[in-house]
Amino acid sequence: MIWVQLVNGLMEGMMLFLIASGLTLIFGVSRIVNFAHGSLYMLGAFLTYAFVPLIAPGTVAGFFAAVLAAGLVTAVIGTAFEVLALRRIYGRDSLMQLIITVALVFIIRDLVRWIWGPNSLMVPVPDALLGAWVVGETWFPLFPFVIFAAGLVVVVAMIGTIRFTRAGILLRAATDDRGMVALLGSNEKLIFTGVFAAGSFLAGIAGGMAAPYGDVNYLLDTTVIVSAFIVCVIGGMGNLYGALAGAMVVGLTKAVGVMYFPRLSMMLIFLIMAAVLVARSMGRQGGPAR
Repeated sequence: MIWVQLVNGLMEGMMLFLIASGLTLIFGVSRIVNFAHGSLYMLGAFLTYAFVPLIAPGTVAGFFAAVLAAGLVTAVIGTAFEVLALRRIYGRDSLMQLIITVALVFIIRDLVRWIWGPNSLMVPVPDALLGAWVVGETWFPLFPFVIFAAGLVVVVAMIGTIRFTRAGILLRAATDDRGMVALLGSNEKLIFTGVFAAGSFLAGIAGGMAAPYGDVNYLLDTTVIVSAFIVCVIGGMGNLYGALAGAMVVGLTKAVGVMYFPRLSMMLIFLIMAAVLVARSMGRQGGPAR
């Protein structure tokens, strides 16, 4: 049983990384904490629910095509939000950014309730992924393995893009020194828009891939954004590799904690976050935090 929970924890950790990576990339470049990122995840889940019956229902290819389509639509919506709203408040105080992004949370939530209703929905697992692998006397559901592998492909593609392409070089440069990138002639607004579109796409496909694993409802945004922020705090805002490590820690802790400490599993994650913050504070000051 513990091994099955570990597999589930790895899958949840991968989904959390896809969400937190977009969140941390957006913050690293634009210095905006996007509280609506969980809403984009929720939107990806609902769009997948809408697309699955239209694209080869019941097949693995159809499911992943629906997830990809949901991610692209989510990216378009996120890009429109960045261009129409966020672009006007770059450099403004944090309170204005908070108001704008929280407003988007309520707008998307109301739209989702209006289109799909208040009841929870289910996205069917493709027929080919309903089975299990048998190792000894343990049955491992096939779906978490496939979702983890698909997420791993996205992670490798993302890291490869960031490290080995011109767009990735500009992104890393903008994260380190936005002013210098602008002085060198790069279009700062285009970089911001591209990063927000990429982050929205990652949130959308994370929501789509995780949709068959639980209920899809209009409160999904609040549920996931808390875990995503915890991952970013543990890994460090703007740190992609830290987000990956933090996501795996959170996913595995939740999976194992639910099994052994069902009432304390979420508290364990907050304790880990607190320990990381205390350790960083001591590291910066060279002694106990005061």
